[in-house]
Amino acid sequence: MADLKLSQNLRMTQTQKLVLTQKIRQALEILQLPSLDLDNMISKELQENPLIENEPEQRTESPDSLPESTPAAEAEESWEEEPYRTDSTERDPLDILKQIEEHMGESPSSSWSPDDEVWRPEAVSQQTLSEYLLEQVYSMMLKPDLEEAIVYLIYSLDRHGLLSLPSYELEIGWDGDTQLLEKARGILRSLEPTGIGAGSVVEALQMQLIERGHTPESLEYRIITDHFRDMADRRLKEIARDEHCTPLEVQAAIDLISGLNPWPGNQFSSGTNAAVIPDIIIIKIGDRYEAILNDNRFPRLMISARNRRILESPGTPDNEKDYVRKKYQRASWFIKAITQRQETVTRIGRFLADYQSNFFEHGIGGLKPLTLQMVADALNYNQSTISRAINGKYIQSPRGIHEMRFFFSRALAGEAGVISSRTVKDELRKLIESEDTARPMSDAALAEALSAGGMEVKRRTVANYRTEMGFPSARKRKRY
Repeated sequence: MADLKLSQNLRMTQTQKLVLTQKIRQALEILQLPSLDLDNMISKELQENPLIENEPEQRTESPDSLPESTPAAEAEESWEEEPYRTDSTERDPLDILKQIEEHMGESPSSSWSPDDEVWRPEAVSQQTLSEYLLEQVYSMMLKPDLEEAIVYLIYSLDRHGLLSLPSYELEIGWDGDTQLLEKARGILRSLEPTGIGAGSVVEALQMQLIERGHTPESLEYRIITDHFRDMADRRLKEIARDEHCTPLEVQAAIDLISGLNPWPGNQFSSGTNAAVIPDIIIIKIGDRYEAILNDNRFPRLMISARNRRILESPGTPDNEKDYVRKKYQRASWFIKAITQRQETVTRIGRFLADYQSNFFEHGIGGLKPLTLQMVADALNYNQSTISRAINGKYIQSPRGIHEMRFFFSRALAGEAGVISSRTVKDELRKLIESEDTARPMSDAALAEALSAGGMEVKRRTVANYRTEMGFPSARKRKRY
């Protein structure tokens, strides 16, 4: 047997790999940010970078406001993997805006003045569960040690408002008297909303039934206590047999239980409530639909000419020049990335306005199948760029406000050619909502009904779509 020898040595190899620079990472991050997050990022950058400032209203472009006018900006690379190409056939945004003003009978001079403030949306702060509970506790004027115990339990609740931790774990984290902790638990369960502090979903529902006047001997209470799994699976006949009642009575009891809240803490926010504001507005002008970028809420950024002169002053120390140079470079990258983001979103919006014009005209039945690759090929982008650009973005059109991803769906076969999967889902929803609840349609029957309407869909596809839309199976949809 040959001897095996272990040895160490150094070897130099040459390989190629893709490395993203910091400015490309920043541009990609800005590209996929929703508008509200971008607004917050711009506000933060204005505070931290002295080389960026708001551009005055009706300011004519000057070399100070254009990052491209300096060698630092000219050396920048595009974040896009492929060269950005501007479609020469695209209409000038100024021409489109002019048509909109004529269509609405308004002009910039009559509707705008320099004193007008630009409206900028803010996230609406909602009260959290812990804040709501602490308000109730502090209003009770309890003893400090008891109040401290209740506060400890409040911060031990899970995100659903349940106290799901075992008692021994709660006692380990509590330095005080364990009997005081048990008393605090009782007070916590008396707070609003009913069910807070329960140890499980079953206990939370039981607390709500008691609060509504149902005793432990009631059918609703017994179903929750003894038949919770059967209730979830809609085994009405089995429950009726065990409880010596009719399936109709069980169904009425379950309907009442369905009005309760198994997660009492879910009605409260865990943070801030982000406002949905459209990034693209699509309107009809003449016989075609046009897409307009909704960017009026963003401040106009420019390079600070006053602070930039520090670079040119011969008396400025080298360390200050280096600091300003770095801030200037960051400011140039930031403004360039925002400009590219807005251009990309606008081009996608214009493509959707033209490609999905049948949807804007006739509704969901006119929605065409569309993939990310189709848009990428049409606009000379990469598919990953399109995916980032539509992330968290919204479009307002005559059909309402939709997320950009709404307009992307795969193709299915139909009598009139390929149709969108969203069109099939809408027809499936109509079939389920109009069915006889005493004899609900199976997935196979739904597939046959869709095929009769010119939509060739397999039973398995119907089951997947039904689950995605939140509809239970036929057995669970049945009502007596």
